[in-house]
This record gives sequence, C-alpha cells and structure tokens, in this order.
Amino acid sequence: MRPGIKPTIVLLAVLGIGDLLAVPFLIAAHHRNPAQPPVPAIVAIAIFGLATLASAAGLARGRRWPVPVALTCRVLDSVSSLLGLVAHPNAVLGTWAAATLVLSVVAVVLLLRLYPRKSAQPSPGAAAQLGNER
Repeated sequence: MRPGIKPTIVLLAVLGIGDLLAVPFLIAAHHRNPAQPPVPAIVAIAIFGLATLASAAGLARGRRWPVPVALTCRVLDSVSSLLGLVAHPNAVLGTWAAATLVLSVVAVVLLLRLYPRKSAQPSPGAAAQLGNER
C-alpha cells in the first residue's frame, strides 16, 4: 500500500458517509421549501456518496480505477456544495456544505499528490538529452 493512502481512504469514507447522512436533511429542507434543494441535487448527492464509498473501498484494495471516480465525485460534490452555500436553505445545510467543500478539496489534493498524471509527451529537457545522445 502506498504511503499516505490510509488518510485518503479514511477521508473518502468520511465524505461518502457524510454525503449519505446529508440526504435526509436535504429531503427535509425540500419538503419545507420545494425549490431548495432541488430533487436532482438530492439524488446527485446520494450517488456521489455511494460512488465515493466504493472508490474508498477500491483504493483500500490497491486498485487504480477508484482514483478518477473519487476525483470526479469530489469535484462535482464541491460544485454542489458551492451551490448549497449560495442557496443556504438553512444553517445546518450551509455548515454541512462548507465542511464538505473544504474536505473535498483536501481529498482532491491528496489524490492528485498520490496519483499524479503521467505526461504523454516527454519534457523539452528530455528531448534535448535524447538529441545529444545520438
């Protein structure tokens, strides 16, 4: 297991569980005011929570597929949290959205540090070195 992956797995699990725990509060807020939050947002949060939990389990098993899944879920959930902060249906959901936003950004940073994207093209320095070796 990669060093530093355990905190990332724990953070993803906490975020996934947090998303699923937020769903009843979102439903209650929707019943009080049908315009906020909209039903598609509630469904999206539930899907993000389930996919984040699945990606945490996959990372714990050492798989590579969970990285793009977790990144996508956390970025989309951050956008959703920003929208929740702007709409602020109530204090509880506003606080929850702020905490989710901060933790999602931390999770994205951790994932990008643990699994950096590999460049498809060689760097200019590497190309110059290859030219000098010939």
